[in-house]
Amino acid sequence: MDERQKQVLFLKRLRDTADTAAKNGNMISEEELEEAFADLDLNEDQMTQVRDFLKTKGIGIGEALPIEEVISEEEMNHLRDYEEMLDSIEVPSDSVLDAVKLSAMAGERDAQKRLAEYSLKKVVDIARLYAGQGVYMEDLIGAGNEVLLIAVTQLAPLDKPDEVDGYLGRRIMDAMEDVIAANLDEKAAEKVVEERVNLVADRAREMAEELGRKVSVAELAAEYDMDPEDIREAVRLSGNAIGDIQ
Repeated sequence: MDERQKQVLFLKRLRDTADTAAKNGNMISEEELEEAFADLDLNEDQMTQVRDFLKTKGIGIGEALPIEEVISEEEMNHLRDYEEMLDSIEVPSDSVLDAVKLSAMAGERDAQKRLAEYSLKKVVDIARLYAGQGVYMEDLIGAGNEVLLIAVTQLAPLDKPDEVDGYLGRRIMDAMEDVIAANLDEKAAEKVVEERVNLVADRAREMAEELGRKVSVAELAAEYDMDPEDIREAVRLSGNAIGDIQ
């Protein structure tokens, strides 16, 4: 392949590697990284470029990046303030906590509320694991807290109090993963829209330059075998900012 083709493939591998890492807790192994670029025969400087790019995306290689490196200073300050507030919550001894869990499993509302309060730190600990995946820490914690309040009322099927922590942890993790997945879906949809608008804008500009004037939707559709409705939709999505279409 020529140098231009190699550059295009290099950029695609960068994006694919970042996408793969995002689905794996913002982390990729050394082996996966080397395998992704093995056929491009990159030199040391180019691999450094790759590593620097991944770091800017909050992606760790071999291990997760420290949370201070993947969230903003504002988020970090908010997190510290929230954790400081949670420090005022005194968690009882294991024996007392087990009694609270048993009462919560039996459906006692007061015990369920107390268990939820004692578990707020667990939500933060789990949110830290998902930091840097495109969702604000505040939103991750909010999703975790919301499902926690529900989960503590659904403990009846459990057999023993030592099953409670694992059950709550799974519910919290699922909630945060759902938020992250929804955010990824939204970004993917935005990317599709952006690509559609750019395609119509590029073709309209090409045709307008050839004709020396703005083009109609019908002309553009006929020239490039496009659906007129798709063109109108792209114009609408652009906020009527495609200036080469009349």
